[in-house]
Amino acid sequence: MTTRILILTFIALIGSQAARADWDPELEAKAAAERAAAQRAEQARQQQAQKTLDAAKAKAEREVMDGKRKALGAAAQGKTDAEVDRLYQAQIRQNQEEAERLSAEARAVLSSGQGAAAVKQITGKTLQELENMSDAEAEALAQELEKKYGQ
Repeated sequence: MTTRILILTFIALIGSQAARADWDPELEAKAAAERAAAQRAEQARQQQAQKTLDAAKAKAEREVMDGKRKALGAAAQGKTDAEVDRLYQAQIRQNQEEAERLSAEARAVLSSGQGAAAVKQITGKTLQELENMSDAEAEALAQELEKKYGQ
């Protein structure tokens, strides 16, 4: 049993010396330095890419905010970006409510009385029939009306 241990120890010793014989500390140091340099270069590239992305986002946000300020006109002067956002959203809601009100009024006019008669005379269909048309039917009707009343 001790002979086996002695033989295994001897083999392990020879194997480790062979492995050490192939090891070059200068080459290993050079390879480690190259890996570190490559890692630093990659980090620098990623940081530059992030800076570019952040700058593009900031520019886009500034352009959006400038557009909102322009749309609000004098109401946006001297206001913070957050206040401009709130004013802009309020204006959007107000415009949407106005559009919905006008649409409801138009629908009421076109679905009763003379408005309904005019729609039926021009299109041959009631407002409800027009609203329930498929896209293909609406396109066909639009082409027909363009031929009939177009230039």
